[in-house]
Amino acid sequence: MASQFFLKTNKDIELFQGYPEFNECNHTSKDVQVISSVVSPCGRFLALSTKENIQVFCGANFETLLFETALVDVYDIKFSPSGNFLNTWERPSATDAEHQNVKVWFLNCEIDAASVTPVFQYKYKAQSNWALQYAKLDDFAVKQFPKELRIVKLDSRAPVFDFAKPFATLPADQDPADKNRKFTTYLVSPSEHPTICTFMPEKSGKPAQLTIWPVLEGKITKKIATKLFFKADSCQLKWNAQGNGILCLAITDFDSENKSYYGENTLYLLSFQGVNGTLGGNSVRVPLANGPVHDFTWAPTSRQFGVIAGYMPATVAFFDLRGNLVHQMTEQSKNTMLFSPSGNYILVGGFGNLQGAVEILDRHNKFKSVARFNAANTSVCMWSPGGEFIMTATTSPRLRVDNAVKIWHVSGNLVFVREFKELLKVAWRTPVPFKLQPGSSHIARDVHVESAAGEDLGLDPKCSKNQLSVHASVAEYVAAHPSRAAAAGGANGKGGAAAKPAGAYRPPHARRAGAGASTVPGMTAPRTVPGMTAPRTVPGMAPQAANGNANKTRRRKNNSNNAAGTSQENSPAPAPGTSAVSPEEKKLRSLLKKLRSIETLKQRQAAGDKLEDTQVLKIGTEDKVRAELQAVGWTGEQ
Repeated sequence: MASQFFLKTNKDIELFQGYPEFNECNHTSKDVQVISSVVSPCGRFLALSTKENIQVFCGANFETLLFETALVDVYDIKFSPSGNFLNTWERPSATDAEHQNVKVWFLNCEIDAASVTPVFQYKYKAQSNWALQYAKLDDFAVKQFPKELRIVKLDSRAPVFDFAKPFATLPADQDPADKNRKFTTYLVSPSEHPTICTFMPEKSGKPAQLTIWPVLEGKITKKIATKLFFKADSCQLKWNAQGNGILCLAITDFDSENKSYYGENTLYLLSFQGVNGTLGGNSVRVPLANGPVHDFTWAPTSRQFGVIAGYMPATVAFFDLRGNLVHQMTEQSKNTMLFSPSGNYILVGGFGNLQGAVEILDRHNKFKSVARFNAANTSVCMWSPGGEFIMTATTSPRLRVDNAVKIWHVSGNLVFVREFKELLKVAWRTPVPFKLQPGSSHIARDVHVESAAGEDLGLDPKCSKNQLSVHASVAEYVAAHPSRAAAAGGANGKGGAAAKPAGAYRPPHARRAGAGASTVPGMTAPRTVPGMTAPRTVPGMAPQAANGNANKTRRRKNNSNNAAGTSQENSPAPAPGTSAVSPEEKKLRSLLKKLRSIETLKQRQAAGDKLEDTQVLKIGTEDKVRAELQAVGWTGEQ
C-alpha cells in the first residue's frame, strides 16, 4: 500500500513506506526530547515540539521544513480537520499572568519562515478542551465563553478570528430555568453544513440536556433535536461521518447499585434528516446490556453503529440510525471495536487487561468471522487509510517492555514487525485528499475533498491473501521469540489463532460454550437459535421435552417405514452439516421471535418513545404469545 506511517521515540521520528516495501523513507533525530508530535488529518503536515521550538514539515516524505519558530514548553499540538490551522498549547507562565499560551497558525498559504506569526492567540490554563473547534472545511471556528459559544466565519485566504464580532452566538441560558447553567461539553459535526451538539449536566434537580443546534447567523435559538435525562455528570460525544447522528455516552461519578468503581453508563442517540434538521429530529435511549459501556463507534456509512457493553464477557451489538437492534453476537471478552475505513470489515478486540484476542468480521456477509489473531499487550490499534491493514503497537508509558509495532493484513497474517527499546507514538499518514497548487507541496487549491475511492487511498487491488508479501522482519521476530510464534497469525502463512493442543486446559465458560460443537473434522456444528447458549438446541425448553418430541417423531416414521417393508438401514442418511428441524421447534422459534420483539417495544415505550398504533397492539398480544409458548413446552425465561 502507498499509505505511510510514522513512529516516535524519545528523540527520533521515523517515517516508513507502507506495504509491500516497509522501508524507512525519512528519519529525523533531535538533540533534545520531542515533547509532542502529530500528523495533520489531511496528511500534508507533520508538527513537532521540543522545549525550545516547534517545527512543521511537509512534502512527500516530510523532507521539507515549512517553518521553525522559537516557542518554549509546547506540550500539546492539534490540527484543524482540513489541516489549514495549527493550534499549540504552551505551559502557562509562572511569571507572566497575562501570557497568551494558546496560538493558532495559518498554514494554507505561502509562509515566510523568517517572520512567521500566529493569526490568533489567547489565554487558557487547563490542558483539556483548550483548542478551538472547526467545521469540516475549516470555514467556521467555535470558541467557548463563560455563558455562550461564539462562532466566527473564516476566509480561506485571509482568516480573521474576531470573536468580539462573531458570525453567530449560542447562549446557554436561553431558558430562564437555565440561568446559572453552562455548556460543559460541545462538539461540531463533521459535515459541510455544520451543526453543534451541546451538553449541560444535571444540576439542582434539573435533568441533563443534550441538544443539536444549526449554525445560523445571529443568535441561535432553533433546536434540531433535544433529549432530557438524569444520571449524567459528564459525557462523551461521537458524530457519524455525515453529521446527521450523534451518540452521547452519559457517565455518572458513582454507581447507585454499587456494582462498579467507574459509575454508571447510559447511551443516547440523537439524529435528524435533511440539511440542518429540516425534516425533523429523533432522540432515543439505546437499549444495552446491564453494565459498563466499553466502546461505541459509528460505521463509515453513518447508517449503523456498534456498541460493546455489559459485564465481562460483554455483549457486542449493532444498531441502525433509529436505535433498533440489527445484530447481536454471543457474549465474549472484548472491549474495542473499529470499523474499517471502507466499512466492509469490523475489528473486535480485547485489549488492556484482556488477552489481546482480535476478530475480523465481514459486515456484508451477516457479520461472519473472516480472521482471528492474537495481539497481546496492545495499547494502540488502528486501521490503515485503505482499510486493508491493521496496525497494533505496544507503547510507553502504557507498557515499558516489549515495545513494538506490528502490521497485520485483514486476513490475519502478520506482515511487518519492528521492535523498540521505547516507543512513544505511532500513526498512519492519510493520503492527501486535496488538489494542491502547482509547484506547492502544502497549499490546497480548494477545500473540497476528492473522491475517497480505494485507488485514491493507495489500495493495492492485486494484494490478496494468497499473494501476500511478508516482510523479512516477521521471520526474524518469530526466530527471536519462539514462544510468540502462535500469536503471529501470519508467520506460518495461515491466518487466525493457533489451535489449542489436545488436553489443554479450558476455563469453565469455554467448556460450556463448546459443549455442543462438532468433533468430527469437516462437519459443521449443530444449529442453535441465535443469541442462545449451547448445548440446548431450542432455548427455554428442557432437553427431555425436546428429545421426547424428536423421539416421538422418529418412532412414528419408523413404524410407517416398517409397515411399508422398509428398514432404517436402507433409508437415506441426512447430508453432513445439516439438521432437521421439527414443526414444534419452528413454531417455538417464531413465538420467541415475537416475544423478543414485544420486549424491545416495551423498552422503547418505557423510555418515552412514541409508538405506532400497530406496535401498541402488538404489545397487547404478549399474554397470548406466552400462553402459546407454554402450550408447546417452553419452560424457561426469555
